[in-house]
Amino acid sequence: MGTFQGRLLSEIGPTVFGVAAPHPEPEHPVPAAGDPEGLEPAVQWAGDATAAARYSSPAAIRAALVPEQVADFDSACEAALADARRSLRLDQLRHVLRTWRRMALLANQDPGAVRRMLATTDEVQRAGRPRQGSVPWERLRADLGP
Repeated sequence: MGTFQGRLLSEIGPTVFGVAAPHPEPEHPVPAAGDPEGLEPAVQWAGDATAAARYSSPAAIRAALVPEQVADFDSACEAALADARRSLRLDQLRHVLRTWRRMALLANQDPGAVRRMLATTDEVQRAGRPRQGSVPWERLRADLGP
């Protein structure tokens, strides 16, 4: 993911959504309900089951995104597929699809809010500094506690 949004999703997305980092394959958790092949980890975010049911394929995820997100999704999928070909592991691909399923669900629920988030992200990236009145991530984490 080359854009700021892509880096944000890959670096803090799992933390923002309140979940741990993806599980490595040798320690793959119990499969989610309805996934007998064990390709998806157990639900970790309240919307994961809904997102997985609605957006079960990369094509379904892509179709649900707002147009401004499609290029980042395509880049993330290409990078994850290249990693899977190289490593013969699906960890990164699963992580990318899970993250983007969440984005697809949010885009479906409130596309205007997603567009505002993207516009804010672009504004901050162009300015090269946080918006006035924003709170640093470290302070927010400290205020929220463990």
